[in-house]
Amino acid sequence: MKKIKGTFANHYPLVIYLLIFAVVFSLKLIQNPFPFFDWDESIYAEVGREMIDSKSFFIPLWQGQQWLDKPPLVPLFYGIVMFLTPFVQPEISTRLATLYLSVIGLILLYALYFKVIKETWLTTLVVVITSLTSIFLQRAQVLNVDIFLLVGWLGYILFYRKFWVSLLFLSFSVYSKSLIGFYPLGMMFLYFGFEFITKKISFSQFLKETGRMFIQSSILLIWHAVMFFLFGPAFLYQHFYESHVKRVTASIESHFGQRTFYIDLLYLQYGKYIAAAILGFFLLFYQWMRKQISDKKILYSLVLFPWFIFLNLTKTKIFWYGHPYLGQFAFLMVYPITLLKKFRLFYYGVILIVMSLVIQHYFFNTQVLNDFYSSDDPHHRLAKYANSYCKNLYVVIEPEGRTASQTLNELGLLISTSRWWGNHPSMVYYFEGDLHFVYTIQELKNEMRSPEKDTCVAVNQNDPEALTIVKSLDQLQSFDPWALYLYSF
Repeated sequence: MKKIKGTFANHYPLVIYLLIFAVVFSLKLIQNPFPFFDWDESIYAEVGREMIDSKSFFIPLWQGQQWLDKPPLVPLFYGIVMFLTPFVQPEISTRLATLYLSVIGLILLYALYFKVIKETWLTTLVVVITSLTSIFLQRAQVLNVDIFLLVGWLGYILFYRKFWVSLLFLSFSVYSKSLIGFYPLGMMFLYFGFEFITKKISFSQFLKETGRMFIQSSILLIWHAVMFFLFGPAFLYQHFYESHVKRVTASIESHFGQRTFYIDLLYLQYGKYIAAAILGFFLLFYQWMRKQISDKKILYSLVLFPWFIFLNLTKTKIFWYGHPYLGQFAFLMVYPITLLKKFRLFYYGVILIVMSLVIQHYFFNTQVLNDFYSSDDPHHRLAKYANSYCKNLYVVIEPEGRTASQTLNELGLLISTSRWWGNHPSMVYYFEGDLHFVYTIQELKNEMRSPEKDTCVAVNQNDPEALTIVKSLDQLQSFDPWALYLYSF
C-alpha cells in the first residue's frame, strides 16, 4: 500500500489528469449511447456476440461463418463485456471498456517516456497532447483493435525482462492484429543485434535474448498453427495474404490516399507545431552520438518511429493506422523542453503554459466533448424495426455502392470478406437475424423468384432498378431514404 501511495504521490500530475479524462469521457459515453457505427465498431460487436452465443472462443464468427481475417481476442473481449454486463446497454459497456483500456495505454506511454525524461510534468504533457488528438479520442470511444495493439506493444517493451508478463502483453498485440503484433519483438531483436555488433554484449548473450524471443513467438503462433490445421490454405490465403500482404501492396477496399497520407495525418493532428518534432529527433540523435544518453534510452525514445516509416511504404491508407505513433511524435515535439531543466522556474512555467494552451484548445476552442462518432441513423431504425416483422432481410446496396464494388472487384482490390459487410454492417447487429447484402440487380432477381414467407427487402428509394423488382411486395415502412418491403404470401 505504501508503494502504491508513493507512486501516486510521485506521479500525481498524471494521476489527476487521467482521473479527470476518464470521468469526463465516461460521462459523455453514458449520456450519449448512440448505436454502433459502421464499420469496424459494429463488426466487433456482432462478432463478439456471436462468439459468446456459439461458445466459439478461438474462432471469430460473422453470421455463423468463420471469419479467418482476424485473431479472436478483440471481438471475444467485447463479447465477454456484453455477457458480464447484461444490465448495461452494450453501446455503453463496451465503449467504457475501450476508454479504460485507452487510459491503461496512456499510463504505459507515460511509463515508457518517463524512462527517458525522468520528470513527471513534462512526461504528463506528452500524455495530455497524445490523449486529445482526434484519432486517439476517436479510438478511445469506439470499439477497435488499435488500443489493444498499443497496450501490447508498450507493455512488451516495458516489461521485456519479465518473461511471462511481457508474453501476456505480446499476446494482446498478436491476438488483436496478428503478425503486426510482433512489432516490439522485432524492435528488441534489432536492439540486441546492434548491441552485439557494437560489442556491448557477447554472442552468447545475443543468443540468449533471441532464444527468449523465439520461445515467446512460438507460443503465440500455436493459434495460427491450429487454424491452419483446421482450415488449411483458406486460412493462409485470407489471414496472411489478404489481411497482411495485400494491405501493404494494394489500396484494398477503396482505402486510397496520397503517398504522403500518414505525414499529412500528423499535420492534421498537431498542426504547424509538428515541426518541433524534427528538432526533438535531431536533439536525441546528437545526445546519443555524444554519449549523453544510452542505447536503451534511444530505444525507448524512438521505438514507435519505425512504425511511422513502415506505414509510409504501404499502399492501404487508413487514418487509424496512425494511432500508435501519435505518442511518438508528441514526445519528440516536447523533448526540446528538456534543455530548460537547468532553469527550473522557467522550465515548469513553459510546461504549464503549453499544457494549459493544449487543454484550452481542445476543450474550449474545438470542443471535443461535442464530437460524436455515431448517430441514430435511418438504417439503424430500419434494422430494429425489421427485427419484429421479418424472418430474413435482404439489403440492396445503393447504385453508387454497387458500381464502386464492381470497379474494385475488377481492379482486384476486394478480399474474400469485403462483401460480407455491405455499406452498413451495423444493420446485422441490430437486425439480429439472417441478413444478406445484395450487390447486383441479377442477384436480387434471383432471390425474389421464390422467397420464403416473411422475407423482407430494404431498398434505397433512389434506386429505380431495385424498386421495380420489389414493387409487388407490401411496403412495411419508410425510413428515408430507405423503404422496407415484406413478402407475406
